[in-house]
Amino acid sequence: MDFAIQVKGNELAGVEPRGSWGMALAYSTSDRGACHQRTWTPSAELRGDLKRFSFEGVPKFVKESQDERAACFSLVVCDFLPFNVQEMVEMLNSATGFSYTPESYLEVGERIWNLTRMFNVREGITAEDDVLPRRFYIEQMPDGDAKGLVVDKGQFEQAKQEYYKLRGWTIEGRPTREKIEELGL
Repeated sequence: MDFAIQVKGNELAGVEPRGSWGMALAYSTSDRGACHQRTWTPSAELRGDLKRFSFEGVPKFVKESQDERAACFSLVVCDFLPFNVQEMVEMLNSATGFSYTPESYLEVGERIWNLTRMFNVREGITAEDDVLPRRFYIEQMPDGDAKGLVVDKGQFEQAKQEYYKLRGWTIEGRPTREKIEELGL
């Protein structure tokens, strides 16, 4: 698979990971491969909330974004609605009569993400699948703002392990018994 530009069998969307290290972690940890809809770091990078060529703060951002997107997708609403979490919770409560808070809404997303990971682990997904194509670690960007850059493999692996820790997963990327029980799964 040295030439296929894919993660878990899904081709990369329009963001080059060597130009957005946040998307490098987002693509590799996505439940369905290189998917830009599971989390989106370029906006945070453009605002200056994350650095484009650094993993500082990225694991936390990716985890929180994935949880939020999972909760949003469970509502079967358009991905491009301009609503924040509080507004989504208010709409959910109005439609259902429930009393979700932003925190409990995001916990729904975390449960969904972990349940999906448990399914994927059962089907054979491991930490070895949460990677980018080899080329992104060794071939330099030919031009643009990221000219000459590669994704630093050592820093990437550190960020991935930090992400797993934030998720309550093992170093192999498996949800721990404690996390499963905490989420009532």
